[in-house]
Amino acid sequence: MAAVRRPFVVLTSNATRELSEAVKRRCLYLHLDYPDAEREREIVSSQVPGLDDRIAGQLVATVARLRELDLKKAPSIAESVDWARTLIALEIGDLDEQAVADTLGVVLKHASDQDRAVRELKLARRA
Repeated sequence: MAAVRRPFVVLTSNATRELSEAVKRRCLYLHLDYPDAEREREIVSSQVPGLDDRIAGQLVATVARLRELDLKKAPSIAESVDWARTLIALEIGDLDEQAVADTLGVVLKHASDQDRAVRELKLARRA
């Protein structure tokens, strides 16, 4: 059976690897930025049932602050969702500075990024 129309292929990239010029030439490039805070909160809340609205707001605000830092890898929306799930699993009811410091590895995967966040956000780390 022959296809009725040519298929559309969607390639996604978070710029961790450079695409070849031949691939780029055959693609329509669309830059999708992070959603605004309200939309990201909606996404996180839809993916993490039972997440308190106040915690969701704190999480999204903290992720936005992290994205402003000069990091090797800024947190993605998927990492925001993972962080929300972690907060529920650990029964953390307030995303205060200590909770952020204790769970930073969920959203920042490089030690240098975690160190920068601790410095820039002036977080206390437990020994």
